[in-house]
Amino acid sequence: MADLALAGLRWAASPIVNELLTKASAYLSVDMVREIQRLEATVLPQFELVIQAAQKSPHRGILEAWLRRLKEAYYDAEDLLDEHEYNVLEGNAKSEKSLLLGEHGSSSTATTVMKPFHAAMSRARNLLPQNRRLISKMDELKAILTEAQQLRDLLGLPHGNTVEWPAAAPTSVPTTTSLPTSKVFGRDRDRDRIVDFLLGKTTTAEASSAKYSGLAIVGLGGMGKSTLAQYVYNDKRIEECFDIRMWVCISRKLDVHRHTREIIESAKKGECPRVDNLDTLQCKLRDILQESQKFLLVLDDVWFEKSHNETEWELFLAPLVSKQSGRKVLVTSRSKTLPAAICCEQEHVIHLKNMDDTEFLALFKHHAFSGAEIKDQLLRTKLEDTAVEIAKRLGQCPLAAKVLGSRLCRKKDIAEWKAALKIGDLSDPFTSLLWSYEKLDPRLQRCFLYCSLFPKGHRYDPNQLVHLWVAEGFVGSCNLSRRTLEEAGMDYFNDMVSGSFFQLVSQMYCDSYYVMHDILHDFAESLSREDCFRLEDDNVTEIPCTVRHLSVHVQSMQKHKQIICKLYHLRTIICIDPLMDGPSDIFDGMLRNQRKLRVLSLSFYSSSKLPESIGELKHLRYLNLIRTLVSELPTSLCTLYHLQLLWLNHMVENLPDKLCNLRKLRHLGAYVNDFAIEKPICQILNIGKLTSLQHIYVFSVQKKQGYELRQLKDLNELGGSLKVKNLENVIGKDEAVESKLYLKSRLKELAFEWSSENGMDAMDILEGLRPPPQLSKLTIEGYRSDTYPGWLLERSYFENLESFELSNCSLLEGLPPDTELLRNCSRLHINFVPNLKELSNLPAGLTDLSIDWCPLLMFITNNELGHYDLRENIIMKADDLASKLALMWEVDSGEEVRNVLWKDYSFLKQLMTLMMDDEISKHLQIIESGLEESEDKVWMKENIIKAWLFCHEQRIRFIYGRTMEMPLVLPSGLCNFLFLHAVLQMKL
Repeated sequence: MADLALAGLRWAASPIVNELLTKASAYLSVDMVREIQRLEATVLPQFELVIQAAQKSPHRGILEAWLRRLKEAYYDAEDLLDEHEYNVLEGNAKSEKSLLLGEHGSSSTATTVMKPFHAAMSRARNLLPQNRRLISKMDELKAILTEAQQLRDLLGLPHGNTVEWPAAAPTSVPTTTSLPTSKVFGRDRDRDRIVDFLLGKTTTAEASSAKYSGLAIVGLGGMGKSTLAQYVYNDKRIEECFDIRMWVCISRKLDVHRHTREIIESAKKGECPRVDNLDTLQCKLRDILQESQKFLLVLDDVWFEKSHNETEWELFLAPLVSKQSGRKVLVTSRSKTLPAAICCEQEHVIHLKNMDDTEFLALFKHHAFSGAEIKDQLLRTKLEDTAVEIAKRLGQCPLAAKVLGSRLCRKKDIAEWKAALKIGDLSDPFTSLLWSYEKLDPRLQRCFLYCSLFPKGHRYDPNQLVHLWVAEGFVGSCNLSRRTLEEAGMDYFNDMVSGSFFQLVSQMYCDSYYVMHDILHDFAESLSREDCFRLEDDNVTEIPCTVRHLSVHVQSMQKHKQIICKLYHLRTIICIDPLMDGPSDIFDGMLRNQRKLRVLSLSFYSSSKLPESIGELKHLRYLNLIRTLVSELPTSLCTLYHLQLLWLNHMVENLPDKLCNLRKLRHLGAYVNDFAIEKPICQILNIGKLTSLQHIYVFSVQKKQGYELRQLKDLNELGGSLKVKNLENVIGKDEAVESKLYLKSRLKELAFEWSSENGMDAMDILEGLRPPPQLSKLTIEGYRSDTYPGWLLERSYFENLESFELSNCSLLEGLPPDTELLRNCSRLHINFVPNLKELSNLPAGLTDLSIDWCPLLMFITNNELGHYDLRENIIMKADDLASKLALMWEVDSGEEVRNVLWKDYSFLKQLMTLMMDDEISKHLQIIESGLEESEDKVWMKENIIKAWLFCHEQRIRFIYGRTMEMPLVLPSGLCNFLFLHAVLQMKL
């Protein structure tokens, strides 16, 4: 097994080189391609043996130096190939521009005439300086690979011996396995003790001192402190007891400003806006905590040096002080000495002890045997016996048990398990981590090492991480079939989660967040120190010149400008937090020096305009401007032909006209506090050229050239949800058909919206907008026709439509007649369809039905209503309505209630004509007269409410008591109004 230095370099001699060769082969001679392929086939399969032999050899240094040279040559060749591809993309953009500007002849004719000239030019490109540099670098790569044969001879290895590389990166998660669920072994007693303390009453002394109570979990690294804290944090009793629960990872160094902001973000379950002033930030935190009766704050991985930061801790925890009781702080730490500010008495310190052997074995087996069932009982017995032996050697370290067990569960092979027994000191977590790391595919190794760019305790968003991996070129593009790079990258991440390299810590809305254990983070950092660097200390004066990936986590960029500008090979700059200063000259200086950047994520740029020099970053794939003040984008942005991802803040109003030149753009959006803003995406001229785009969310049809519906024709990578607006601007059915929506096989949700009645025949347009059959949600809004298109009449058109919505469709009288079309629908929302007269074919699996402003709606029979058991969902009972109405009337002086009552009154009058008697007529007259009065008199308000309640009760009685086909309104507009207002109040 290789040591850390060699392990961090070994990916450079992996089959990853083959993909570089594949890309470069178009520009190399046939002989050179064959020679490099031959070297790959003979050298790389033997490389594992070379490393093993070098471990025990005095020539180990020679191997390390060779690996470094190979890695540098790989990086340089990749950069040169990138530049060549950029020139090709630039040439394509310019040639297309010349065609658009000048010749009025047929474009197809021009293409035919120019074709032989293009071929000749392509052959001549090899003579250009940049191509000669690429060929020279590939020659160097070939020479370095040739030296590997000499290394093998130097180490005395026989010819022909090979060792297989780790299995290729996963193409998908196997269907026979599942990720292990979070389960804690051997800590129930500790958990109950902590829970009892947290639920216990505050003592008189604590209450009088306005302090909070602290408890600490102390133990060695990898003992399960954080896991136990999470076990407690997610305990149902804790969830029910505390109004606010917060979790912040401190990890080594306390940063009062940053960690205060993280507490706020944890409490509010969202991003905290940039605030430079600490006092303002702490006041905000104090206000949040004052709103709660009880709160729990978990401070994970606290490191404390008494001589240095006692005062800092007092400042950090000052906002927690309050007169209210029920305030608790839970701390995890490796140190027995804790800050006095935590208020943790000695009897409230829990020292984690080793688990007993039975529980530890159960933990290891839980991870080692998760996944596919082992049907061979003899093999199962052998593996379980081996598991006992391995567990004995793991030194009672839960982290080692998780990581090693998770890796072995992929290999239900007794030889592999026996090999694990031969690993050195398994009681040292790094030993088992190294063994598990070496079993990863080289691509996953690079992805794992890259994660060391983020600070300890960082909450990893898998989607954001995968975007970075794709931009860096870590995700293989070969053998993807119909899968995207992002889907392949997510498989990488899931593979590492199942291998216990990441652990799920929280879920917010639809997103999941993961953390990496401190020891794993230390391990990744030790392997990646030549390539990755975190700038966290203001006292840093030098960064290794080999660094290619940099994250910045300091308060002042000005202080570090010079050392960053010296990193000429830098590919990545990620600003973790908003910084306190950000003059534009810092950024301009970086752009002049860091020409090889592929990833640029800013949080410090304070200028409103991005400089034109951004266009010099020819390699750039990823540009994140969310946490900047940029509101204006330069035209040079449109020359970043390699750009794959562009994230903007909400202040950007306009996009450059030539953004459509960025043919490789995959992701484009504007964000504020993690919520997408749709406006900028609608303004892209000729968006149809961005054929790699995966999301645009909203497309507004215009009659202007470059904004027509036909722009969607070739955007077949679109996924997720798409709303097509302003369909009244579509010229005719032919243009609708030309959009080819049925080919957008990745779309899951689709909405069609007409904003006015002007325009062509709506039915013809909707007929031409035939959607892809795999949709799970379809919405039609503003449709002006009494007939459904043909595809909505095909009984088996949709494969799995789960949600169907109609809104403001004034001429429709019913749902599509064939129940088979909506057979899988569980959600049906109908809003303002005034001519809707019947729901004769409700889907059998319907669980969510919403009907608003459908005054002519009729059910066929009363039995049908009972059959679907929907009474509780669609008819609001009159309980307590009087008091709710009176309260709402006071809140808005009756204005909003009056508006809703007017609409409800008109429906009541229309629908109750069949059962009208003198009493009902009298109450309807009271409502009408009262609403016409301009003065808001108390007696009038009471009379209106009483009259409406009477009519509402008659309506309910009418609905439940009918025995024949009659009109029905579901529900009343006023009931719905009160319900929505109650929901809003709960959210506030």
